[in-house]
Amino acid sequence: MGYVQLQDQEIFYEIDGVGPPVLMVMGLGGNSQVWAPLRRALSSNYTLIMYDMRGTGRSSQASSPATLDDLIEEIHAVLVHLELRDVRAVGFSFGATVLLNYAYRYPQLLKSVSLVSGAYEFTTYVRKFIDVQVELASVLPRSQYLKQVMLWLLSERFFQHNPEFFDRAIFMLERSPLAGRFLEIWQLFALAFQDSYQGLATLPMPLQFVHGSADKVSSPEIVQRITTDLTNCQVDWVEYGGHMLTWDAPEQTIDLLCRFWNKQSAKV
Repeated sequence: MGYVQLQDQEIFYEIDGVGPPVLMVMGLGGNSQVWAPLRRALSSNYTLIMYDMRGTGRSSQASSPATLDDLIEEIHAVLVHLELRDVRAVGFSFGATVLLNYAYRYPQLLKSVSLVSGAYEFTTYVRKFIDVQVELASVLPRSQYLKQVMLWLLSERFFQHNPEFFDRAIFMLERSPLAGRFLEIWQLFALAFQDSYQGLATLPMPLQFVHGSADKVSSPEIVQRITTDLTNCQVDWVEYGGHMLTWDAPEQTIDLLCRFWNKQSAKV
């Protein structure tokens, strides 16, 4: 583990495992710990490079609001610092948006790109969703806001199989430093998010879309539409899976990622 200096920011990263390198790009409002349910299994065959976006986890607090360009360049700073090329990369949720835009700018460093629960189009629904979340984050007590977040992050199937998880997760999240910063988090999303699907056909590396069929945040219909005519991509559906697949369906997510990587390795 260590830090990369990028202008006035210190970006924390850690490395775990053995094997080909895999870059892990976290989602909005979390940190590198979002990969915990996948980490143990993946690190037995891959070297995982995980980092905290500026202002989260063990990275330094941002002195000004981050832009999409800032988030792209901090990925680049980590890979250059570690002298890595030909890297498999996984982005989760908002991290999929950041990773995809990184792939447009620095395609030569990536071997493949896997996008888990990504959001690709800034639709009217997404705009309204952000507006409502900003409003709720500004008026609700922390615990109440967290409760409604958990309901749209996870699937109904997950709650059926893990009835005790809800209260335990709220208890833990209430004590997280990020729990009091949801307003800032959604403002970052509104500032940095943009439609990211128009250049998909131009990317030279293999693409994978991993998406839950019951995702309440990022529409499965959009994923179907933007991938219909692509020849360089593979779409893997997690039946009944919600948005936070890293916790909602970790075993299936791990299996789909590994199958994709093994398939690409077999082609070489």
